[in-house]
Amino acid sequence: MSVYDWKYNTTAQTIGGKVLSMTQGKVLGGSSSINGMCWKRGTVDQYDSLGRLGNSGWNFESLFHYMKKAEKYHLPNLKQTSLGATAIPDAHGYYGKVNAGFPQPYEGAVVTDHLIMAARATIPNLAINLDVASGNPNGAARFQFSIKPGNSTVVRPNGNVRSSSANAYIYPSLPEQPNFIILVGHQATSLVWRKLSGSLSFASGVKFIATPLQDAKPGREFDVKIENEAIVASGAIGSPHFLELSGVGDSRILKKVGIPVEASRVDLPAVGTNLQDQALNIATYAIAPNASASDYTILNAPLTPAVAFADIEQILGTNAAHIIAKDLVESIPARAKAIVSSGAFTSESGMTKILAIQAESIITHKVDPRFFISHDLDLYLKGNASRLARKVFDTPALRQYVNAELAPGLTVVPKDASDAQCQNFVIAGYGPVLHPVGSVPMLPRKDGGAVGPDLIVYGTSNVRVIGKSFIVYLEKT
Repeated sequence: MSVYDWKYNTTAQTIGGKVLSMTQGKVLGGSSSINGMCWKRGTVDQYDSLGRLGNSGWNFESLFHYMKKAEKYHLPNLKQTSLGATAIPDAHGYYGKVNAGFPQPYEGAVVTDHLIMAARATIPNLAINLDVASGNPNGAARFQFSIKPGNSTVVRPNGNVRSSSANAYIYPSLPEQPNFIILVGHQATSLVWRKLSGSLSFASGVKFIATPLQDAKPGREFDVKIENEAIVASGAIGSPHFLELSGVGDSRILKKVGIPVEASRVDLPAVGTNLQDQALNIATYAIAPNASASDYTILNAPLTPAVAFADIEQILGTNAAHIIAKDLVESIPARAKAIVSSGAFTSESGMTKILAIQAESIITHKVDPRFFISHDLDLYLKGNASRLARKVFDTPALRQYVNAELAPGLTVVPKDASDAQCQNFVIAGYGPVLHPVGSVPMLPRKDGGAVGPDLIVYGTSNVRVIGKSFIVYLEKT
């Protein structure tokens, strides 16, 4: 962790008992300024599901228009294409502000080919995916990145530059928009409210403080008036926390920590619920002594330029996948009844996943992604995926590059490991992928939503939430 990280931590997780670090970017551009830069999209059906959940106008077609509008894509050149880079031109935009494409030079083509070859030899019906940004990510593919591609030279030292929301939108706008002011070194602490004639609350101002660089007391508090709208864009952890500090949340819980929900504020129990993230496990291999320097660089990189997105049938097999899918559908009423009877929607322990712990604090949170406890299938799938990953590295295509499995290793997880042994490896070593979503859910209010399809917070007239905190479920990629 660093000064560029909010240093969020989870509560001790029910599965495994670990406190996990939830790194999020504390810098202009947020996490887009520190992330892995992978450029991809979820499935068409997942985006369409947003509309089916009661959010009119939200679907792949409508969102795809704006995805392409934001994008300045660099098609692979002849050299990159000859090395295996592929793209579907219609899946991209070319006149936006966020750069994306394949890096130059495009290294590691041979080992990337072998990674894809090994995945396809192991995973049933895994096809080559020409473009993971097309709305159909299933298959073996080469990663694209949110970068401005270009060879670094003495004359041009800025090749392969990260494209973040900061250098795409903020920095270019500063000289052009005199009314666009950013205060770095300050942090918003709460909204100021007044009641409208109806039942809605109006955010009339925002309070903020000067924040020290080191662990010292916060500085002077300021406030500024809001004439039109307040836009809350603090991520899936920061946004619900700020709303709760502003008195928007479950009134019973907020009162317990000294944040009264007065008449001019909003009792909205959905705020801070539904936080989701993916779990990550890493297997480690020793690189073979005869691997070339470029092979070593690619295999030893934090993120290789190849990926295989497999579905449940490809992980478990057709018969097992169909049985599990049938069980999931048939068990929905029973699982829903169990959730309600346990008090998950009415108790502090069941509902609150992000909560301001002290009224005077602008930092302290209770963050609980609840890895692996929503359904036994999560851990079962993760264990089988780790077994499948081992098989990929045990193919002839990759044996020439790797010498031995270092972690988990055959003493921890033998070759003929049981489901329990595979799952124990997952539990012992998992961490967050750092793709948190869902904590200010966009759903009808009666269904547990906090914002509507216009992203206005229920019970307010002018507070809008943007960012992935309103997306109600994780994308498959």
